[in-house]
Amino acid sequence: MSGMINQLVDIMNEQAERYNELLGLTLEEKDVLVQNDAESLQKITNLKNIVITQNNRLERKRLSLTKDIAEVMGYGNTDLDLTQLIELMIDQPEAEELEAVGVKLRDIIGKLKEAGEVNRLLLESALEYADYTLNMIRSSIEPELAEFPAKYGGIDSAPGSFDATR
Repeated sequence: MSGMINQLVDIMNEQAERYNELLGLTLEEKDVLVQNDAESLQKITNLKNIVITQNNRLERKRLSLTKDIAEVMGYGNTDLDLTQLIELMIDQPEAEELEAVGVKLRDIIGKLKEAGEVNRLLLESALEYADYTLNMIRSSIEPELAEFPAKYGGIDSAPGSFDATR
């Protein structure tokens, strides 16, 4: 049993390392977004995808091992979460290790969510600016479209447009 718990701790520590990598890439991504460097953004996105794939593999291993631990403890094929597992193992020395790695994972994931939210806001801001710029360009080229785009479906059907076929 303690071997399985030690294996679980190792998997979770490896997940924490992957999440730390992802956090570093996400923070780097923020700088790239601010600098508007599309090439670097693509490289970071590719690296993030690799790390996410690695972490997904670890998560599948962790879930499978947690089910195995539940079966060994007599809980059948139940999905035990970390809190439940720690409570069941309260008297065993591995419980402290599990709790410590759980706290580490929650902390890293919290930081990752914050950094992701900042990047999401930066992207939204960039998209709004691009949309605004595009509308300004469009209105300077085709003023009728800026005023009546939805109502009339474009410059050819806007009032006052000349169409020789009408």
